[in-house]
Amino acid sequence: MAATTQRFVLLILALVIFTAALHFWRATAMLQLHAAAPSRGTVLLLEPTQPVKKLEPFDVLPDARQRLEFRMPQEGRPKVCIERTYNLSNMPGVAVIIPYLHESLELMEHTVGSLINNTDPSLLDEILLIDDGNEADHAFASILKRLHPKVKYHRNAERQGLIKAKVTGADLTKSPVIVFMEPHCIVNRVWLEPLLDRLHGAPKRIVVPVIDILPEKTPDQYVYVEGMYGGFNWDLEFNWMGTASGRNFSYYLPDPFPMPCLSGGILAMWRDWWKESGEYDDQMTEWGSEHIEMSLRTWRCGGSVEAVPCSRVGHMFRKQRPYIFHGKAANRNKKRLISVWLDNYTDEVYKAQPRLVDNSDMGDISARLALKDRLQCKSMDWYVKNVYPELDKK
Repeated sequence: MAATTQRFVLLILALVIFTAALHFWRATAMLQLHAAAPSRGTVLLLEPTQPVKKLEPFDVLPDARQRLEFRMPQEGRPKVCIERTYNLSNMPGVAVIIPYLHESLELMEHTVGSLINNTDPSLLDEILLIDDGNEADHAFASILKRLHPKVKYHRNAERQGLIKAKVTGADLTKSPVIVFMEPHCIVNRVWLEPLLDRLHGAPKRIVVPVIDILPEKTPDQYVYVEGMYGGFNWDLEFNWMGTASGRNFSYYLPDPFPMPCLSGGILAMWRDWWKESGEYDDQMTEWGSEHIEMSLRTWRCGGSVEAVPCSRVGHMFRKQRPYIFHGKAANRNKKRLISVWLDNYTDEVYKAQPRLVDNSDMGDISARLALKDRLQCKSMDWYVKNVYPELDKK
């Protein structure tokens, strides 16, 4: 009996020692991974003006090179990301689609300049700028058309809204991979390859970069942020809910991590899945709820959504939109989202937003319900239990 007890004690002691050693190894590894990465919210200055070298000298504006100059973010990616290499020969071409309405020409030029400079030309088929019914003083057509041979321009005669403008842009391009981008960004070094690497072998996956911050009032700064996962509450408004490491204590930077909900404007996906999964709900107007709708549809209909920390894009979060946004359109979009995708959780939303109970103005949803049935999508219960359990606790 004493011998048995002694063996048991020794076994427990061995397990304790092993566990401690494992935690020490993990902590050491994490310190090494973070060695070249700033902590959450670290502010670094942008480097001096970055000349754009990849400018073919034909049919461009005489000052196109100067117009496309931008300030490169100081290096702040994790060391393992900086050292990682990719086989570009196995990667598909992409079309970058950027709708714009009442945007700053300078910010758009910086966005395009960083895309041209920080994207391998063998991967970048085109940058399509969608002029969403801008007045003449905000269209910039004559300038944008001649910034670079890979920059294309399309004008919507009337404002379609962000959702439909993206659908229009996707229809006008042919690349195997679609990237939606916003017109007030700076893409960081080697931003595209990590996204395409995660799309390889995953035809129904959507991938997003970590979204860093370009402070609106301090344009010489670039703020590296810790990878955060997106979600929403019962009011159906997106928010950054927490960090990947806070959600999963065994998380290793810079591993990709699941995103319960897309933030909206910046993502990459296979064109075939874009078409098969139903694009966006074309009866939603302007913008709002389309990112939650796409997230629920992707997760529940056989796909997944991932954030990829080796891909970094700086985005200017603005306090005020440069265009009119109609609350009526946002509410109508939410009503369509609720009626198609919320299943037995509608009461939770109606408690949070009683004004959405009357859905008589949401329009016909039969096509979206048919899509949901055709794709054999899982229930909202499944999504809450397997993808976003935090939602059930709100």
